[in-house]
Amino acid sequence: MTTKRDFPEWILWCVILVWGANYVVGKWGMAGFDPLTFTVIRFVGATPMLFLLLYALEDNLRIQLKDCFELALLGLIGVTIYQTLFMAAVKYATATNASLMLAVSPVFTAIFAWLAGQERLGSRGRRGSVLSLLGVVFILLFGTNKLAVGWDVLRGDLIGILASSVWGLYPVLAKRMLRKYSALKTITYSSLFGMIFLLVVGFKGVLALSWSEIPLSAWGSMAFSIVLVTAFGLVVWYHAISRVGANHVMAYMYAIPAVAVITAAIILKEQLHLMQAVGAAVIFWGISLIRKDKLLVPKNKDLAETV
Repeated sequence: MTTKRDFPEWILWCVILVWGANYVVGKWGMAGFDPLTFTVIRFVGATPMLFLLLYALEDNLRIQLKDCFELALLGLIGVTIYQTLFMAAVKYATATNASLMLAVSPVFTAIFAWLAGQERLGSRGRRGSVLSLLGVVFILLFGTNKLAVGWDVLRGDLIGILASSVWGLYPVLAKRMLRKYSALKTITYSSLFGMIFLLVVGFKGVLALSWSEIPLSAWGSMAFSIVLVTAFGLVVWYHAISRVGANHVMAYMYAIPAVAVITAAIILKEQLHLMQAVGAAVIFWGISLIRKDKLLVPKNKDLAETV
């Protein structure tokens, strides 16, 4: 896979390695925090770092007041809701299943971009979307070594697919801001607003923490999440989206489960069962059809920057 406009592909692969490993590293964080509290502390730590990066690299912190609502919406969806759902999926699902649920986010991106009128899926893309969603259903029902339909088994997977849909929606909503502002500025201000929302709903949980009982591994997971997953990963990801388009960049998501599965097998001793492999194959078959589809882009100049 090569990216357009000479965007350095190896940087995206570094993000994939970090995000793939995060399914395992995040589980260490869940040993000391609940998903909401972890996310609150993560963005309280990451947001000032993002502002420092923004000032150092661009020397310009200004945004227009009229864009605050849109950036706040991005923060609510992409930070407060998605990041909390992601950590809940990491906590309750296996690392393998959580990564497979998140892998289907390119399908949601394609669907939401089509619904928003940014891109129109062709027949191949529509078939690919249906196939990928069928693969998800297959994993939900048969994604262990036996038929698994109980709530305790399905909870993490269902949270994962919900997180996947939110993650797929976010780049579509962020498209206008990414044309107006840099990726770093867009991420920084959406993180600021997301952090505010997180503090509103999660500050009591932070106050209730028994700090002395939090294991060192959980703090290591927090540092990994703040520095690499957030400050590095999100900025690179959305800079790439602003350069080469949402669908093209989101297609890299297919590699994250491979990293997650390998990491989980080595560190957590998780095994990839046959039915999971079949469901994953169907998901990636569908994603490959979407990637090969001819996307019809509206001629409206405001929507012209697509893949």
